[in-house]
Amino acid sequence: MDELQSLLIRAACTDVITRYAMAVNAWDLDAFVALFTPDAVWQRPGVEPYNGHAEIRAFMETQPTAADRTIRHVNGGILVEPVDADHATAWSQTTVYESEAVTVPAPLVCDMVVEYRDRFARVGGQWLIARRDTTVVFKR
Repeated sequence: MDELQSLLIRAACTDVITRYAMAVNAWDLDAFVALFTPDAVWQRPGVEPYNGHAEIRAFMETQPTAADRTIRHVNGGILVEPVDADHATAWSQTTVYESEAVTVPAPLVCDMVVEYRDRFARVGGQWLIARRDTTVVFKR
């Protein structure tokens, strides 16, 4: 793999991580689920993994919506490592702010800091999350 291909993979996967935060912030579940491969695994702390689009969506539908709160995922460090032309791994950190207020500016309440370990796959020319392992580092 040449340097240009490596840079393109890094940029594309970083874009997916950013779009993940944007989809959660806007509570756009269609956009959110579309960031995962159809057979993706999402491991969250203390629960069985969610497998595939249906389980990922079902979990998200149990959460308060944007009509019930203001939520922001603010990404920090992101490091993407290409594996080959169709696979990559990533480490990233996100600070999650959440408030019951639905108007902005909302009170500044840091809910948690999480680390993600991702595996990406290129499917139909599009980079998607094939697996996301979530670790809560700090919790309010």
